[in-house]
Amino acid sequence: MKQLIVSADDLGLAKSTNEGILLGWKDGVVTNINLMPSGLAADDALGLLKYNKVPEIGVHLALTETTPLTNPRLIRSLIEKSGSFPASHSKLLSRLLSGRIDLEHIKTEFRSQIDRAAESGARITNVSSHEHIHMIPVILRIFVDIAKEYKIPYIRLLRRENISPPLSLRKLYRSAVVSGFEGIMKMGLRKSGLLSTDNFLGFLDSGTLNENILIGMVKNLKEGVTELVAHPGFLGPEIMDNYRFHANCEEELFALTSPKVKRLIAERGIKLVSFGDLL
Repeated sequence: MKQLIVSADDLGLAKSTNEGILLGWKDGVVTNINLMPSGLAADDALGLLKYNKVPEIGVHLALTETTPLTNPRLIRSLIEKSGSFPASHSKLLSRLLSGRIDLEHIKTEFRSQIDRAAESGARITNVSSHEHIHMIPVILRIFVDIAKEYKIPYIRLLRRENISPPLSLRKLYRSAVVSGFEGIMKMGLRKSGLLSTDNFLGFLDSGTLNENILIGMVKNLKEGVTELVAHPGFLGPEIMDNYRFHANCEEELFALTSPKVKRLIAERGIKLVSFGDLL
């Protein structure tokens, strides 16, 4: 049997992102919404989740690009002089490797983010991370501890994907990254007893997903449960000013609400599910 979870990441990043994700959930193929509690539009996101009575969500934990929820005095090692997290994955990794980050500070901030997500009233079924920082082994161990503490059953596991055309150096680099970390992640999750999906899609085409690519993914879907990650939204000025990675968000939203995609999923006998459905 082929089962597909379509995850929309970054709810809470911006109001225009929030609106697009909810549309993808209501009128498209999105089955899992991942809330970023530290995003600037997290309050708006929480209101939308409550108003639309979304029954379950994932928590998209962040240590980059956003602003911490914990009192800065309690997590000093995580914060830049600006009061925000490091601006990129590479800056965070550099600070981790140099020993400048107190791991207890990470746990404290993750708890703050999950506690805020719980204010939505929705069941939290899964946890993932902004910029996939939990691929880093030391952060993955913290993820496992936090997931067990909060009884969150699923952790996102990035797995190798087939490279869809057109081939690019970025896709080759991302594929190499996943190949390097997949085995470590699988071992860590297997020992933890926590759950993950059988397959994963969306990392190689992150930020460039469109209808044709999505149709190709659906046509080549593997047996078992697959999580497919997208970043839909509307292209508000805050996106262009601050989050250029999301410049393709309307194209992704179009793909996720496409009648062609919906029809193909039905014709192939693919079952759209959420993490909660699997439980």
